[in-house]
Amino acid sequence: MVMEVNIFDELVRFNGSLKKELHKLVENFNPHIIHSHNAPNTLTLAAIDCVNDIPVIHDVHEVLSVHNSGFKEGDAEETLNRYQSEEKKANEESDARIYATEGIKSYIENSYDVESNNNLVFLNYPSKSMFPRLLPKKPKKDDEVHIVYVGCVTSVVEGSHYDLRNIFKQIANQRIHIHIYPTINLITKSNKTYQKLASSNEFIHFHSHLQQNELLKNITQYDYGWAGLNSYKNGKHLDIVLPNKVMEYVACGLPVLTFNHKTIAHFIEKNSLGIVLEDVNQLVDHIKNTNYSTLRENVLNRRYNFTIEKQIPKLVNFYERIITQHPNND
Repeated sequence: MVMEVNIFDELVRFNGSLKKELHKLVENFNPHIIHSHNAPNTLTLAAIDCVNDIPVIHDVHEVLSVHNSGFKEGDAEETLNRYQSEEKKANEESDARIYATEGIKSYIENSYDVESNNNLVFLNYPSKSMFPRLLPKKPKKDDEVHIVYVGCVTSVVEGSHYDLRNIFKQIANQRIHIHIYPTINLITKSNKTYQKLASSNEFIHFHSHLQQNELLKNITQYDYGWAGLNSYKNGKHLDIVLPNKVMEYVACGLPVLTFNHKTIAHFIEKNSLGIVLEDVNQLVDHIKNTNYSTLRENVLNRRYNFTIEKQIPKLVNFYERIITQHPNND
């Protein structure tokens, strides 16, 4: 029997003025702490401006100032400049900060005036409850190599790190299968482009969007997970992030293939979870020279180290320290 657990007591939709709604929420629930995720930085800024007696923690998953192609389609230079000023205020005026990677932490600490003692690195750990329990002993569908990519793809945001058309073509040109499971793409509007790409190449496969639990069960059938992104414009961004897809692949027992994006590559090499490539055209040689069974066994043995359940005590201890030292508790 599978039991569903709702981890939220209540979900509240804001209507109207964000500051007024947030102030009302604080009055109704009297929280010990406000933990606000970006991106963008809007909620943190509202909390900083309207809440004085509760510590505000700014959780940085995206550093918008290094998105040279913009965060959304059509972002103009004025918008990019606003992202940076908002980012500065959200980091400098919050009571504490959480960073999704060491790379993000280093970037923010070197860019802004923040109190490093009130900073924590906490990766995007998935919940153990989402891990597929039954994994195929031999994930290969046939004698060929099958790679899966999950997440955002785009063809309309110029220079985006999610414009993966040429990378997928280069993988397919080496007679390696690449399977694409996209996000809903309400912003990037690129499904038809990638469907057309798949229809013209027998090694590129475009699949329907799946809900998270179903997706993770489904991708266990493949050999590798792909996390190599387009660094043409956003190399600085890619060097400091660790996308959710990396953790999802590991959760599913899949070794990860990536380029030399610094933070991703460090995580993969440090934990022996995959292969780091300088060039996509090296893929065949790397795969041939890798003992796949040993690599996959290591991923399977280590995957439960990277769960929210195992790591959550670090976050709870951080909360307690920030609450205790806040002036409101003197």
